[in-house]
Amino acid sequence: MHRRDFLAATAAASLGLGLPRVTFAAAHGGGAPAIPAARKFRVGEMTVTALNDGFLHIGPEALSGIDAAGYDELMRAAFRDPETYPSAVNAFLIESGDLKIMVDAGTGGAMGDTLGKLPMNLAGAGIDPAQITHLVATHLHPDHVGGAVLEGSALFPNAELVVSETERGFWMDDSNFDDASQGFKQIAQGVLSAYGDRLSPFSGETEIAPGITSMPLPGHTPGHSGFMLTSGDDALLIWADIVHVPPVQFARPPVTIGFDVDPAQAAETRARILDRAAADRLMVAGSHMTFPGLANITPDGDGFRAVEANYDYQA
Repeated sequence: MHRRDFLAATAAASLGLGLPRVTFAAAHGGGAPAIPAARKFRVGEMTVTALNDGFLHIGPEALSGIDAAGYDELMRAAFRDPETYPSAVNAFLIESGDLKIMVDAGTGGAMGDTLGKLPMNLAGAGIDPAQITHLVATHLHPDHVGGAVLEGSALFPNAELVVSETERGFWMDDSNFDDASQGFKQIAQGVLSAYGDRLSPFSGETEIAPGITSMPLPGHTPGHSGFMLTSGDDALLIWADIVHVPPVQFARPPVTIGFDVDPAQAAETRARILDRAAADRLMVAGSHMTFPGLANITPDGDGFRAVEANYDYQA
């Protein structure tokens, strides 16, 4: 694995990483917003709610395979400001029968004041953290699990933590991390510890709940995983961090980010899953795609483009 790039990137101030200790009330304003950043849609008999945690700016200095001029050109072609482009941080709630499954948990207080809004939006959607039956982690980066723990305790007190065994093993091996990457490691290990007696690791393609199957998508991290939802004739792939900067990486899939543990594998995985999503006309949900993060994918020149998913008026 290309750990050198990963470890260097974990200290990048350009992505605003910090590790402040904050209370729930301070981080989340003490209540639910009048209009939460939450959008419901259906996948067959399942109801999925996209929930936004906020956003962060990822500039060209964090990417490999593109220069600043190329980055600016693609941003402007997508009618985006290259100086301020906000990469979303999204999570997804799946409701199926008696199950309430959170896919990722946002950042908590780990990454700055433009983030950490998931609990407010969850409350605005009428969901108490105690109702969550499963917390499914696509991987253990701070923007995906930093919000899973509050002051050392599990935010979702009754949830089973479902995570790839490959991912768990990577973050529990101290030899993978140097001094610059201790913050990331501590968050990941803290989450694993907080849910330790309710930890449920999986391997490969596994049905983690009825109609929900894990899909290995390695490269960004060793155990980075997507989750395929199928119900009746409907399907949805929650693909997590296949893209971090959509206007750039859809158009130029070989572009990688400094947080990729294995950049070459991440690019290969991205190319493969983009091809599959386009060929199968599959709806996808992305952690860093513009909220609500839902789209179909179609080829476009040497790359791809996202076609915004239809609004589900009856969800």
